[in-house]
Amino acid sequence: SALNEEEIKEFYDSEEVLQEKAEKLAKLISESKYTVVHTGAGISTAAKLPDYRGPSGVWTLRSKGYEPQFQVTLEQATPTFTHMALVKLKESKMLQFVVSTNVDGLHRRSGFGADEMSELHGNGFKEYCDKCGKDYIRAFDVTLKRSGRHTGRLCQDDKCNGKLRDSIINFGENLPEKELEKAMVHTAKADLVIMLGSSMRVSPACNIPEESYLRDDNPGKFVIVNLQKTNYDDAAKESGGFRVGAKIDDYFTRVMDILKLKVDPFADDAMINS
Repeated sequence: SALNEEEIKEFYDSEEVLQEKAEKLAKLISESKYTVVHTGAGISTAAKLPDYRGPSGVWTLRSKGYEPQFQVTLEQATPTFTHMALVKLKESKMLQFVVSTNVDGLHRRSGFGADEMSELHGNGFKEYCDKCGKDYIRAFDVTLKRSGRHTGRLCQDDKCNGKLRDSIINFGENLPEKELEKAMVHTAKADLVIMLGSSMRVSPACNIPEESYLRDDNPGKFVIVNLQKTNYDDAAKESGGFRVGAKIDDYFTRVMDILKLKVDPFADDAMINS
């Protein structure tokens, strides 16, 4: 649905408040035994991919009758500082799982394996056989030359030869059961859930963090980093967390500095080369 101006409006924390919240999150990450990060389109805007509900977002512009302008293709986009920061946190045993609604494949390309994350809405580089279910990761956007949902390629299993289709989940379609289950199980274990770059308006994805912060036994803390306010800001505060109003790379640069972790730039395409 079209968003009103208040819902689109961006709120930036002051420098002082941002530093304070960076120190708070660094402390929470250090103390957490099981951290799960959820990501939405906002983490990829620094890769020049548009978000959905920001002032220049896809849905925002379409609701005003404009067609969004894409600065780069999916294939040209590369993981951002924060994508790589999450890899460093994972390597440092400070991050246990990632859940994403993004279809840009940037987490997988940055270094997260299929068993280390959930891609709830699919992956533009992944196609699968609609007969046997086998996945294929490609070095190109499989959605570009489709006939309906089929990509024109066949399963490489000689016994199968089923038709391959894209893995994107469109509105109204059920989420892939395996990905949803992984997201729920890992989030339910978390004592810290960090939501990066999502206005949290699409269910069931927006409801998954409550598996942690509404848990009866020792509920987890919930932190949201998003320029727009969300309907979950109060829940974050009540959990002992908070909302941060900042560009995600700016905020995570501070957090990683406080944690004294050096973030390696993106060099090796882990998904394509695997």
